[in-house]
Amino acid sequence: MNAVSVILASREHLKSIPGIELASAALFSERDLPANIRFRVTELDDLLSAQQDERLWIAVNEKKRVVGFVAGDLVDGEAYLQELGVLPEFGKKGIGTRLVAAVVGWARDSGFSSLGLVTFKHLPWNAPFYAKLGFIVMDAPEYGPGFSKLFDDEKRLGINIENRVAMRLML
Repeated sequence: MNAVSVILASREHLKSIPGIELASAALFSERDLPANIRFRVTELDDLLSAQQDERLWIAVNEKKRVVGFVAGDLVDGEAYLQELGVLPEFGKKGIGTRLVAAVVGWARDSGFSSLGLVTFKHLPWNAPFYAKLGFIVMDAPEYGPGFSKLFDDEKRLGINIENRVAMRLML
């Protein structure tokens, strides 16, 4: 395996992220990720904001190719793993785990007590992956208004929220 480094994203790295998002989306069935959102990528302004706030990391190989990324955010006053993507040809090499470690480190260093996320519960590279890293499933009564809004937004976009789960890692 080529050596891969996980670093804070610079402005020049932002152009690589949409391609990773699209390649990652191709791994999902249309049943999980409907066509109307399959080709949607994060707006450049949102990526720039995350980069400037130092809550966007990239995985770069020895040839300086960006092969993955992770973005952190805030939901309900706590740290939130907004999105994780790794180019499929670089999957199953520990890159996703290293990217998650970067956002966990940011959350800890920022003084948050937990890191949350929303993911698919029935796909092995989603909820089971995060469970191996120590994330536990949150019950609906634990959701704050931000998590509830995330589920409402996904439902409105056509995602079957019965297949989704909120998870939390206590820090």
